[in-house]
Amino acid sequence: MMNVADVTRVKQAMLQRVDLTLREQFHQSLTEVLTELRIRNVLTEKNPTPENVFEVLLQTHVLGYASDSKVLNLRDALERFTHGSFGSCSRCGRELPIELLEKDPTATTCPTCRPAWLKERHH
Repeated sequence: MMNVADVTRVKQAMLQRVDLTLREQFHQSLTEVLTELRIRNVLTEKNPTPENVFEVLLQTHVLGYASDSKVLNLRDALERFTHGSFGSCSRCGRELPIELLEKDPTATTCPTCRPAWLKERHH
């Protein structure tokens, strides 16, 4: 099970991925989006926690209307984080290695199951 430090590192990786995706897809940084949400009084804290940022991103559908696979994967990962199913392999249920989640916070399969999952996706 992930400890508090692991969860914090994964959340930071997730926010970095959100920022990168926003820049690539919408030409806005996460900071710019959060500032805009503060102006609209949607985000009220000056220094929000990652949990609050995730919740606001989901509630406001910041990533909700794009159909790009990167955006969809990221939105799905944020939802899994919010609903408590983040970090488990979708095939076998084992916990995903923290190193994998830091590298790719949208990962859904463990290293053991990933080859079979990739093979299925390509057929």
